[in-house]
Amino acid sequence: MFGSALMSGAVEHAVMAIAPSRTDACGCVRPTACVDRNRGLYLVAVRRIGADRDGRVRTGEVSDLLDVAPASVTGAFERLADAGLLRYEKREGVALTDRGREVALELEARQCAVRTFFRRRTGFDMSLETGYRIGYVLLDEAIGRLRALADETPNACSELPGQGVERCPFAETEC
Repeated sequence: MFGSALMSGAVEHAVMAIAPSRTDACGCVRPTACVDRNRGLYLVAVRRIGADRDGRVRTGEVSDLLDVAPASVTGAFERLADAGLLRYEKREGVALTDRGREVALELEARQCAVRTFFRRRTGFDMSLETGYRIGYVLLDEAIGRLRALADETPNACSELPGQGVERCPFAETEC
């Protein structure tokens, strides 16, 4: 009971009096302008799986990571390819386009900021999925406030996506 009241007050404090968003690093007004919440999760999964190799990721790898049916992954890949966020070839897998990588990194950086804030300010270890969902809906200014409130000194999450997300404080726990 106390923990949820503390978290509620902390989030309220972090997001109050925040002006409308301008532009994210991915070039979108918000990630929602580039990709819906579920498809964004597919982009993040592709980036994570493909980060340590040539970038090509197979449907089964994403299906296993997200615990969804391979047909769902194929459908998401096709829609993301149509949006210019993935290069998709059946039976060859997918690779992120430059824009897809930027969107994925932005979404990961937002998740990292949310999880870092909650861990440092409330002691609450938030799940990856919850951090992703909260980070997805918050305005840029809210994410900035969470970063500032989490740590008065610059940290990895306060840097631009692509630079800071790789050094996220949760990297050892798959931020």
